[in-house]
Amino acid sequence: MLEVRNITKTFGKLTAVSDLTFTARPGAVFGLLGPNGAGKTTTIRIILDILQPDSGKVLWRGAIVDAEQRHTFGYLPEERGLYPQMKIADQLEYLARLHGMGRAEAKQRIAALAETFNLSENLNKKPAELSKGNQQKVQFIAAIVHRPPLLVLDEPFSGFDPINIEILKDAIRDLERSGTAIMLSSHRMEQVEELTSDVCIIDRARAVVQGNLAQIKQNWPDRFIRMTAIQDMSFVNGFPGASIRPSENGYVNIKAPPGVQPAALLRAAVATGPVEHFEIVEPSLNDIYLHYVKPEGDGQ
Repeated sequence: MLEVRNITKTFGKLTAVSDLTFTARPGAVFGLLGPNGAGKTTTIRIILDILQPDSGKVLWRGAIVDAEQRHTFGYLPEERGLYPQMKIADQLEYLARLHGMGRAEAKQRIAALAETFNLSENLNKKPAELSKGNQQKVQFIAAIVHRPPLLVLDEPFSGFDPINIEILKDAIRDLERSGTAIMLSSHRMEQVEELTSDVCIIDRARAVVQGNLAQIKQNWPDRFIRMTAIQDMSFVNGFPGASIRPSENGYVNIKAPPGVQPAALLRAAVATGPVEHFEIVEPSLNDIYLHYVKPEGDGQ
């Protein structure tokens, strides 16, 4: 597996990453999350041996990551780029051969992936002739064409419409089932939550929470309650620390701190008006993220 052990990286007086530790397992998706400037990109570049940490180390399958190991990895950067004057099939084959694939094997793999991503009719076109979404699909294919044991995805859903997001998620799940270790960095919390089993949220260069996402949710102190939106919700004010979240589709969400018992909230709600629906729900990844990541300028 990928092991990041106590890495620190500074640029002058700026600490980009501070004593960061986590692991990404084969056959699983690991989410690396945080606001812009938190240190995600620096961390990714250290993992890929583009940057060297000031201290700490990165290991893959128990060995320090070097150029030979990095050569086997797949990487989809946030800053996209294709060769503008080269046909799609030619540049995918070129990139596959750089990763050590033979010509026949590369052609066969490219054809199969192009069919999966509905790009077969575009292989003889140049990037400028493709939509932005199709260009991004080409770059995803370039990252996985050589069947990498470790795949690093930086904002992979950016610019995709809902249909292509589902295609991409299915491709990520297929890679996961095949045993690939996948590290995913994205601001799209709903996609990250759907795909990841383990997460690390970093803020201001440090990890603020990490571990198995299901366990983080299970151990969360606050309760989240979804109930029928009744006309008078003022009963919530009688519970210190409880707050009402935006309602939708006839429901309202209530955040209740540990001292507030859901049963007491239910009794108060029923006494105020008819309640057809009342359930305790787990916190979303977005709830967890917003709890740990402080607004810019907040030194707390």
